[in-house]
Amino acid sequence: MSTQIVSVISLVLFGALSAQAAEQSYEQANSVAVSLQDATQIAVGRSFRIRQSEAERNAQVEKRRGSWAEVGPRVKGEYNEIHLREPVKASFGPQPITIRPELTRNAALTIAQPITGAAALITKAKFEGKQEDLKDLKLRQTRAEVAFQASELWLKAFEMKRQLEIADFAVKVASSQASDAQAMERAGRLNHADSLRLQLAVSEARSGLARAKAGNDIALAALREVLGLRPDVKIDLKGGLPKLSNPPDLSKALNTAFENRLERKQAALGVVLAEYGKKFAYTQYMPSVNAFAKAEHNMGQLPLGAQAYQHTYGITASWDLWSNGSSAFAVREAAQNAVAAEEGRRSVDNMIRIDVQQAVAAFSAAEESLAAASQAVTQAEEVYRIQSVRFKTGAILSSELLLAQNARDAAQVRLATAETDLVLSSLKTQKALGVEAPQL
Repeated sequence: MSTQIVSVISLVLFGALSAQAAEQSYEQANSVAVSLQDATQIAVGRSFRIRQSEAERNAQVEKRRGSWAEVGPRVKGEYNEIHLREPVKASFGPQPITIRPELTRNAALTIAQPITGAAALITKAKFEGKQEDLKDLKLRQTRAEVAFQASELWLKAFEMKRQLEIADFAVKVASSQASDAQAMERAGRLNHADSLRLQLAVSEARSGLARAKAGNDIALAALREVLGLRPDVKIDLKGGLPKLSNPPDLSKALNTAFENRLERKQAALGVVLAEYGKKFAYTQYMPSVNAFAKAEHNMGQLPLGAQAYQHTYGITASWDLWSNGSSAFAVREAAQNAVAAEEGRRSVDNMIRIDVQQAVAAFSAAEESLAAASQAVTQAEEVYRIQSVRFKTGAILSSELLLAQNARDAAQVRLATAETDLVLSSLKTQKALGVEAPQL
């Protein structure tokens, strides 16, 4: 567990440094060389999804701080200025007495501290703290998703590059065979139909090369986007495929996944948040009691019997005695939300079990497919070598040579796919186990 945390921190720090370097070099470069490890680190350092998730987490941090600040006392300042058309006076003897002057100014400062409401505010602050934990888990999950996505796109681009090389070699072989066939036809050793068949094979090979180029361009475009590069930047894939370990034992894999998967931790937090929702609902039954202290100053001419300074303090209380049952409905709603959150956690456990079993099975199948594909290439190359010799001696027709050639090319394509599929299966297994950074 500690090794994974160190790995994630290293990935983030290196990604940040890579992003700074990329801002200075990649934005100006017309061509860049990127290895599998580079792609993962650069994507993490430059991802807008990660920056968005970080901003959301930071916003929740401030919201949690604000919730705790609400628990303390409030200070409120007031100023009132009241104008009358004429002062209100009363006659008590020969001289009228001003009861209310034409202009009244009043300033007050009130300090209030929630008493019963503080319990609800503390619960809310704790709730926002759990929301912060949830945002942090989502940030970690976003980093992992971006890292694995970059790795998978690099592997796809690497596979398409291999297929492009195979298609290009197939065109060269077909062109060479067509030239040899024309020479053999001129020498009378080959009929025109066989020569035309080999020339047709050149056209088909070129068509396959065009499709391979399109696939390669599409894969590079996707990789370019996840790395944050301009569309005109040329990417050179450097390095090869990493060496992999054997598939993990299923029982150990399940235990590791249940311990590490971020989705499971998020579901557990969802249950905790639902319990806070029940606490919020029950607070509606409590009266609102606040303590206050108020200092008031009357400025200007004072009304009859008024004092320039007044100081008051005390307690205010209010209680909603009847709300048409809305409080009871809110409690029932919160209770059902808690049940739903608990069932959601069980659903996540089921999903994790399925993910792990599928990933481990696919990893084992990918290993077997790679072994079979390697053997098939060896066999197909030997068959093609034999058929090529037999064709030059006139023992077989060009159609049989083309069958051997197509079988060899297809075996090479399957081998390239099997090699990258094995690495992809390893990455998917790591992701299913809850690894937050690809271990390459």
